[in-house]
This record gives sequence, structure tokens and C-alpha cells, in this order.
Amino acid sequence: MGLDKKSHHDENDGLNEPYRKYIVGKLLFLTVCTILLILLFLYSISRGPSTVSLIDAVHILFGNSTVNAYNILWNIRIPRALTAIVAGVGLSVAGVALQSILRNPLGSPYTLGISNAAAFGAAFSVIVIGTGSMHSSGTDAVVVNQIYVTTFAAFIGAMIATFILLLIAKYKSATPEVMILVGVALGSLFTAGTMFLQYFADDVQLAAVVFWTFGDVGRASWNDLI
Repeated sequence: MGLDKKSHHDENDGLNEPYRKYIVGKLLFLTVCTILLILLFLYSISRGPSTVSLIDAVHILFGNSTVNAYNILWNIRIPRALTAIVAGVGLSVAGVALQSILRNPLGSPYTLGISNAAAFGAAFSVIVIGTGSMHSSGTDAVVVNQIYVTTFAAFIGAMIATFILLLIAKYKSATPEVMILVGVALGSLFTAGTMFLQYFADDVQLAAVVFWTFGDVGRASWNDLI
């Protein structure tokens, strides 16, 4: 009896060893990525027209308001960097969720056509409805108006693509591989629709669509981040 228990315990240890290595590898990868994120964040906020040393950047992060360029970092660069991090986290979580649901590493908002549908919704809002127009300010900067309406239109476009995918999955019993192929087809369809709308747009509307599609964190502030 004792030998049987010992052999069973040794067998479980043998089975758990690959899993332990897998977990250790994941933790090591996350640790390295976290360190790189911190270093890149510090590098990002210290570089610009007014260069700040990494030491001064760290002091500013800890509230030392006597350091030169405190207002530049705390009111301009740090909100931009944090907004980029939040956007990256959101995109990665969306990708992980889709990959887990489809059980396919190719699953993402891009391969499923959801991002293309969102771009089509934004283009429809800018060109057809007339939101998100751009105009030159006194400093010749470009300003996007009615961003919430354009964002809502992009969300509706993404939901339409998601609804189509769910209908196909429910009534056609599509496999994850078929869902990816359908998503690629939807992406091409919505991209063609966006190009069709751009054909009838004027130069200002076309610039607004391109600006919105590319995305920008250059004007991010603490109010936008919160």
C-alpha cells in the first residue's frame, strides 16, 4: 500500500512538472514585460523638445515640484504616456478575450473584422452625418469636434460586425476556423465600404477619417484619462 501511494505521488509530480515550468515561464515573461514597460514609460516622458533626465523624471513622478519641466511632464507627457498604456491594455484584453472564446490564437478584433467595422462606423459618422469635422485653430492645429458621437457610431459599427459573427456561430454552427474566415471577409467588406465613403468626402472629411482611424494620444489630458 505504501509503495502504491509513493508511486502515485511520484507520477503526479511528473505530470505537474511541465505545468510548473509553464507557470514559471509565464511569471518570468510578465516580470520582464513589466520592467520594460516602466523603463519605456520613463524614457517616453523624458524625451521631447525639452529633454529631461531620467533621474529628474523619477523625482517628478514622486511629487518633487521644484524640478525644472515639472509642468511639462505632469500636465502634458505623463497623461499621454498613461493614455497609451491604457489603450494598449484595452487592446490586449480584447485580443485575449476573443482568442479564449474562439480557442484560436488568430482571433483578434482585426482578423474578425470588428476593427474594420468600427472604422466604417466612424467614417459614416464623419462623412454622412457630419460629425467629427476638423478645422484649423489659431495655432493651425487640427481639432476634432463631437468625438463622442463619432465614438458611438464606431461602437455601433463594431457591434454590427459582432452581431453578424454571433448569428453565424449560432445558426450555422461555425467552427473557430470558419469564424476567422468570416471575420476576414467582413473586414474586407467594411474596408471597401469605408473606401467608398471616402470617395465622396471632401479634403477636410477625408483628413478627419484618416486622423480618426490612425488614432492619436497627442492631445490626451488628465480629464480624458479619468
